[in-house]
Amino acid sequence: MRNYLVDGTNAARRGGFDPRFPQVEQGRTQDLLEKWSRLAEPLNGRIRIEVFFDGPRREVGSFSPPVFVRFPTDQSADDAILGSARRLLNEGKGAVVVTADGALAREAEDEGARVLSVSAFEQRLRDDRA
Repeated sequence: MRNYLVDGTNAARRGGFDPRFPQVEQGRTQDLLEKWSRLAEPLNGRIRIEVFFDGPRREVGSFSPPVFVRFPTDQSADDAILGSARRLLNEGKGAVVVTADGALAREAEDEGARVLSVSAFEQRLRDDRA
């Protein structure tokens, strides 16, 4: 099973994000999760997608496997992603970190994880290559 650890906050904020309009981020978050859930549904059992968000838990909709939404309460989303990657790699499983955050990407690669951009991740889902 391939494990994707997605920087959800980073994904929702790419491309013209304006922090003065939190409802825009909320809408983008829901749109992304719905799209990924729809694209990933036929791959259930072959992949697991954990999407991590910074900040307090909030309503983003309900999604079924293979998509799981995480709101880490005791650490940043980046730290939770790296912790999950370390755990998976220590268990001999692969980890693919999906982000456009350069610092997170470098740290994930240093840990031994693969890194994909959000657009490359979405293309893999569309092409059934995830």
